[in-house]
Amino acid sequence: MLKFIIFLFLDVVAFSGVLVATLPFVINNFGGSVLLITVAFGLFSFFQFFVSPFWGNLSDKVGRKPLLILNCIAELIANILLAIATSLPIIFLARVVAGLFKTNISVGTAYIADITDEKNRAKGMGMFGVAFGLGFTFGPLAGGLIAGSDYTQETLSLVAWLASAINLLNLIFVIIFFKETLPKEKNIQAKNNNLFKQIEVIKNPLLLPYFLLIFFIYAAFSGMEGTIAVWTKETFTWGPKEVGFVMLLAGFCQIIVQGILLRILIKRFDEIKLIASGFVSLIFGFSLIPTENIYLIPVAIIFLSYGIGISNPCINSILSKKSENNKGLVLGTGYSCQAAARFIGQPLAGFIFLNFGKNVPFYFDAAFLVVVAIGYVFLFKNIRKQA
Repeated sequence: MLKFIIFLFLDVVAFSGVLVATLPFVINNFGGSVLLITVAFGLFSFFQFFVSPFWGNLSDKVGRKPLLILNCIAELIANILLAIATSLPIIFLARVVAGLFKTNISVGTAYIADITDEKNRAKGMGMFGVAFGLGFTFGPLAGGLIAGSDYTQETLSLVAWLASAINLLNLIFVIIFFKETLPKEKNIQAKNNNLFKQIEVIKNPLLLPYFLLIFFIYAAFSGMEGTIAVWTKETFTWGPKEVGFVMLLAGFCQIIVQGILLRILIKRFDEIKLIASGFVSLIFGFSLIPTENIYLIPVAIIFLSYGIGISNPCINSILSKKSENNKGLVLGTGYSCQAAARFIGQPLAGFIFLNFGKNVPFYFDAAFLVVVAIGYVFLFKNIRKQA
């Protein structure tokens, strides 16, 4: 388990250090608008939506280790492309490479399932989430500190080179220390892990409301992720360094929410009530950002971190309880819903930002979630009875 946690942490540090802290500024330096920035973000999710089931299925045939090695190689190539990029097409090519061959989630969760028994499965998945959260906490911070507030193209490229070095280290680590975890007797064609089965799962009336919740929440949240760097640049003249500190706060908040607070709250409240509290928190968070008050930004980050940090595991918990015989397929479909939401939500937020003003995307997100919440109450009342 420890070896995988180290792999995932390094992988996410390299990925998020480039993506969150510096990529928006790199694209901006080449003359790209906020719309192009959000399209670059969404492009990764677009390909992940289609290839994640394929990689998960292939790992059931050829094993987990080869595809984790592929993940490291693809990230290494993508970050080298970013480091040497001299134009926007090269940057977008890097995003396509990363989106097509990123396997850390689809194969990584299967790896965890291989090395844990049913009793310790939830604990293993929890450690997966903690490693992911820590990576997204320290990756943007490291990238931001290297790029600095008064960033240049050279310092931005240096972040990509550092990420490439981490990818190379991770590749060597996986090759030397990882053992194949897929039992030979399971080295067969998977029957359920494909796009058509996912469509059948989504159409299940007991699961559809939760898939819709995932889609709606991440459509709004990812729009904020794709525009916040440019918004802070235009509002406070912040650079990658300051964005890195914002992500540090967000990461710590999510770790506290998912690692400590959730365990306490779930003993007193059911998942539906906690999801509702997450909606309220997200709405408050989105509403605070357009105030352009520098002292309220940390408060907004705390609200947003609680909202996404409490909603996502509660929805996944409900989905897992309603899918005893095909948990992997159902949870994988939930991840595909996230990817689809990001591909749509991020470019939409960029379009609104560019054409209607920098604050409008956040007002839109808040209003959108209010409408979703009202629809959830009136159209999905049966969820409470089924939960």
